[in-house]
Amino acid sequence: MAKLLYYFPLDNLVNNEINNNYRSQVQLNIENNNLEVDFDEYKGSYLNFKDQSKLELTFKKMVSKGGNLINFFFNYDKHNNNASINLITIGEKILSVIKSNNKNAVSFENSTKENDVDFKIRQNHWFNASVYFDDADGLDLYLTDETFLLHRKAMISTHNSTEDQNIIIGGNKEGDQLRIADLSIYGDVARDDVENIINKSIEQHLTLLSKSTLTDTVTFKLTNSTGYDKLVVENEQQPLSFEFLYSDMTLEKYDSCVAKLKVKKGFFKYQLSGNDNTDQSAELYIPLDFKNVQVGTTGLTAVLEGVSIINQLEQERVLVQLEMYNLTLTKDDFSKSYTKSQPLIIDKVFEVVDLRGGNECPFDVFILGNDTLYNGTGNDAQTIQLLINNKTNEDLKLADASGFRTGGNFLMILENDVQQTANVKLKEFHSFQDIPSRPKSTDNDFLCFQKEYLLGKGASLIFEISGLKARQSGRENPSGVYPFYLEYKNIPGYRNGKVRFYIKTGKIFYSL
Repeated sequence: MAKLLYYFPLDNLVNNEINNNYRSQVQLNIENNNLEVDFDEYKGSYLNFKDQSKLELTFKKMVSKGGNLINFFFNYDKHNNNASINLITIGEKILSVIKSNNKNAVSFENSTKENDVDFKIRQNHWFNASVYFDDADGLDLYLTDETFLLHRKAMISTHNSTEDQNIIIGGNKEGDQLRIADLSIYGDVARDDVENIINKSIEQHLTLLSKSTLTDTVTFKLTNSTGYDKLVVENEQQPLSFEFLYSDMTLEKYDSCVAKLKVKKGFFKYQLSGNDNTDQSAELYIPLDFKNVQVGTTGLTAVLEGVSIINQLEQERVLVQLEMYNLTLTKDDFSKSYTKSQPLIIDKVFEVVDLRGGNECPFDVFILGNDTLYNGTGNDAQTIQLLINNKTNEDLKLADASGFRTGGNFLMILENDVQQTANVKLKEFHSFQDIPSRPKSTDNDFLCFQKEYLLGKGASLIFEISGLKARQSGRENPSGVYPFYLEYKNIPGYRNGKVRFYIKTGKIFYSL
């Protein structure tokens, strides 16, 4: 049965880096970082690769083996219309748009498909692409047009001669723009199930689309603060108010009139009706019963109970979609009305401000003791101890949600099997006693405290990583000093962030 192996929304940057939820399996490397997150009325949110910016994803497992399917959305703009632009590279297999016989054409693995009456590849339009690898060393490329109706026949079919572990996006000429969103990789996909998987991916990731013809007349607002015209993230969550504004139109609503708000997973958290549990969903639905809401002359207002903003991806802007059912809007006797059987759908981008705490880092971090990994012949596994010092002028009350993890762009200096070792511990400084912590999980690779822990002013604790083993020195990873990051989250009074430290490779010496 087909299963989703990896999913990268590619619509969010945290500290100018792409969010990676697969740190133990996928290494991300950005070159010529000129990336930006943007929105449009058709696709919603996406990552814009401007000029020569490039992203490389290196996987621990092969991504081009039989039964795998790679799916993504793209939109491009060439500075020179006669030049080519690379969309995605899998190993050495380059998918690009070129000129052939003065026509736009798709090129992949030495095969070309020119524009014809059935399909036209062109600039500034959204397309969906799928690359399917079958069990007989075959490779099929499927593309859709902007209506996202699947062409049942593969556009290009060719032979797959290699299995690959990396995917490259971007790396184009100055002035080119490549817009990418929702990169998914599926495994165990049977040929008979290819069309279903593609359609499912398109349906799932095209929920945020502007379909309304009344966007110049009607709109909606979300507010949770009287002091800001933005959505505010605070330690003490404020009620979230909703307002639907229909200007000078006439509104007739029905008993079953309902509205839904949709937003990416990780922005809202809401309490399930009838119990104390909370939930998130990839597409958040918040039903609003308008029987008892306040009705004004130009709008409807309501307070969304049990909804809080968590903004886990630390977005500065968020795209929210409103769907409304079972209502009629009429401007006059001559204009088109929305009837109760036709939903009204509007997209709107909201600015977000985070007031949860200071943006400065509350910690000093450095390696305690030996800071060098031996990369010679017969090297053994080693342990690194990071000293985390509270440099603030106050005690830090670390809750059970407070946690740490390590990351960086130079994991290639480590052996593959210990790139993200599970041998991590929190320890008391001086006594080196273990501090109770919660184990990492598939949805949380931070090491978090098991219960509240007080880190006094000027006090320290140790984040210990054992089982580290350096690769032997080579051209790709010579001996030297490499930057890494200790990331922290949910430190009361402070924004989530990271602090840099350095690991050396080469001959061992001791820094104490």
